[in-house]
Amino acid sequence: MFNDSQAQDKLLMNNGKIKHLKGEVVAYDYNDIFYQNKEQRSKMLLDSAKRATEQVEARSTEKWQRAQEKEATKLSKKEEKQKAKLDALRKDFEADVKYKLETLSPADFEKWKNKELIAIKKIELQRELASKLNEQSAELDAEKLEAFHRRRFTKSISRNQVFSILRTDATEEIVYNADTLGYFADGEAEVEYGVEEMRMYIKGRQDGRKHSFHDVYIGAGVGLASALILTYTWDAFYAPIPPAICIAVMAGLRKIKPSSKLELTQNFLTSDAYMDGYHRSAKGRKIFAFAMGATGGLAVGITVGMLTNPILQKSTQ
Repeated sequence: MFNDSQAQDKLLMNNGKIKHLKGEVVAYDYNDIFYQNKEQRSKMLLDSAKRATEQVEARSTEKWQRAQEKEATKLSKKEEKQKAKLDALRKDFEADVKYKLETLSPADFEKWKNKELIAIKKIELQRELASKLNEQSAELDAEKLEAFHRRRFTKSISRNQVFSILRTDATEEIVYNADTLGYFADGEAEVEYGVEEMRMYIKGRQDGRKHSFHDVYIGAGVGLASALILTYTWDAFYAPIPPAICIAVMAGLRKIKPSSKLELTQNFLTSDAYMDGYHRSAKGRKIFAFAMGATGGLAVGITVGMLTNPILQKSTQ
């Protein structure tokens, strides 16, 4: 059992954000990370105890015992059938050896013997494999059932969004895996950023969110000017077009230089991973700031334009 102060793990996301969990990471697989809080864990333990009691009671019934006996009889018959087939092959092989030695050349006899031995070995392997699969199948079914019940009392997040788990004891557990994107012409695999490169990328995403928000003023100016000019000269309906064009141009920006206020070392400035992360966040911030300003400017400009346009028209008549 854990208390609330121990159950507040965090996740460092690939986009540089920190996700605070209301709970503790209890497991993860290739696809998901699972976490639960104190209440969910208590409910899970109660449910597990209840199911264990029900299972003990169910196994004490005649119905369950008959089902087990039926399944055991079925497996026994199947094994006996395979054993009989194997014994028949061995018997035929032993009976034919003397005849084949007399009628076949040494080379042909070796071919025949190898072929028969391979057939016998194949049946032997099938018997061993079937026995192991039966055991593993029962174990896997039990694990799947347990996993199904655990998921009822846990929340999950996609693992491909997460770089690492930040535990409450200040330790970090990296869960990031670099996937193969494809292959180059020389056959070398093209992969995503490695762990250290991903750290640089995440740092870039975090710093990019500190990019100046001054574009909100530029957006407000463009939105206001566009709204006033087009309302007076054409139609307010077309006022959003110039801001939209500006946003499209900003979306096409290739590189945005980091602010000098960040005081970055040359190691960061020459890192493609860092610059890629910084550019993504900074560009998103620029577009968001511009769009916010442009929306406000358009609203003010269209309102002012529509109110003052009739007055201007009268004064010019």
